[in-house]
Amino acid sequence: MSSFEAHFVDGNYAALVQRVTSVMAIADELKNEDIIHEEKYAEIRAEQTSQGKMRKLFEALNAGGHRVKNDFYYALRNHEPYLFRDLAPCTQETEDPCNQDMETDVTWKIRCS
Repeated sequence: MSSFEAHFVDGNYAALVQRVTSVMAIADELKNEDIIHEEKYAEIRAEQTSQGKMRKLFEALNAGGHRVKNDFYYALRNHEPYLFRDLAPCTQETEDPCNQDMETDVTWKIRCS
């Protein structure tokens, strides 16, 4: 069974690896909620770059399945709101730009159709 959140995470793998800057804040949240284990958290923390940290975090996301990806999705939304809106401009989770006047915003029509 797939969820929108898990599909979003899987579909944006490359962009997330390259663009997430708050990796440790997200990892902290997931660890505090017992979603990722101490060992994986230590591996994430040991990586030198945010891209390396995200790749390690994705190992935990993939091992945990849809539930873990769902939790990551909401942590990403909280910690990286601008990136989140850029990657998902037309979900019910975001208010901008989806609530713009569709008749006058050509960009909306292109990105959301």
